[in-house]
Amino acid sequence: MAAKKILVPYNFTANDEKAIDLVIQNFSQLPDTRITLFHAYLPVPNIEISDKTVMSRISGNLSYLRQKISDLEAEIVKARDRLTEAGFPRESVGYTFKPQDRGAAQEIIDQAISGEYTGIVLNRSPASIRKFFTPSVSKRVVKALQHLELYMVG
Repeated sequence: MAAKKILVPYNFTANDEKAIDLVIQNFSQLPDTRITLFHAYLPVPNIEISDKTVMSRISGNLSYLRQKISDLEAEIVKARDRLTEAGFPRESVGYTFKPQDRGAAQEIIDQAISGEYTGIVLNRSPASIRKFFTPSVSKRVVKALQHLELYMVG
């Protein structure tokens, strides 16, 4: 059987936990399967801060946002560890945690293409009125990556 290389976009939701469950159930017993968790976060801007009171508040907010990003990376490490505890060899499970340069959908597409993945696990969030007017991330990814195996969690 050919090796599988699966990309799992991860956004810290309940559906992402279902995606991890799907990966464990379907791939943990397959040899030569590599899993990559992927998250592209919005970077915190670099702003010159002076000693003014208002600017010090901004500095505190920026520090808070940087800490939240660090906390998210710790969470993706926990998700990776969950996969290794479920039976995946440590060297077969990784993660990419990077600042977002483009929209979320394009970041996922770029990662899937550059990493030469054979499959992708996507999840759909519940429908809302806004989704009738804007294409969802999952729809854009599916359209661009039709050549990959698709596993959908909802």
